[in-house]
Amino acid sequence: MSPNPDAFLRHLQESGYHSRSNKHSNALAQAIVDDLLATCPAMRDRGRQAQLVYDLNFTITAGTSDWNIDLVFGAPPPGTGPPPQEVPIVRTRPSTVEIAVEIKSIMTEHQKAMRNRKRDLEAHHEHVHRYNNHAIAAGVFVVNQAATFKSPLRPEVSDHKNPTALAEHCILQMRSLSSRADLRGVGLESKAVIVVDMDNLDFTSTRYVTQPPAPPVGDQLHYDAFIQSLCTFYTHRFA
Repeated sequence: MSPNPDAFLRHLQESGYHSRSNKHSNALAQAIVDDLLATCPAMRDRGRQAQLVYDLNFTITAGTSDWNIDLVFGAPPPGTGPPPQEVPIVRTRPSTVEIAVEIKSIMTEHQKAMRNRKRDLEAHHEHVHRYNNHAIAAGVFVVNQAATFKSPLRPEVSDHKNPTALAEHCILQMRSLSSRADLRGVGLESKAVIVVDMDNLDFTSTRYVTQPPAPPVGDQLHYDAFIQSLCTFYTHRFA
């Protein structure tokens, strides 16, 4: 597995980014599915046996409030058969959510966006754990470190003064998000930051940033560690 999801980078290089579209989050969510099934024996085996399914853009209800989540895994509904031989897992609405992953992007206006996205992820784990305290709540930030960015919603190109410092600020804020290691804690079980350099003008020039301040391999916020963490939590709690 690549240290960062190749399929998501290809999507950005081919399709660009639009803040009012969920295509980018869907592409990253699908990459997470593929990487988990490729590297996590418990999830791969249960997926093939139709004991685990997944879905995108799934709404869970806790009490009187609904929460839409980018990616969920969970127990299959009654009557779900195993996937075709060439497909590792069935995509359908789970009867019970066991993993809930929220994906947030910070492409421009980093300070304002960071406040909102951090608030979103704190609300995400609270809602997921009200729904089921055993469920695994996870979050991913995609942070843009490009010097400029062209939003499809604005005529002008935005300039980012000191984009490295902006990315570092976002990463530090993700580190400060509440985390929990067991059922008695409060926070996210797993979290990651993926740093990109994307001006949204020349899509093909989009690349991953791997040098500091981007989390290095071995850092708890690195994508590879995120995938391993989700596997570990799932294996211990559900497999």
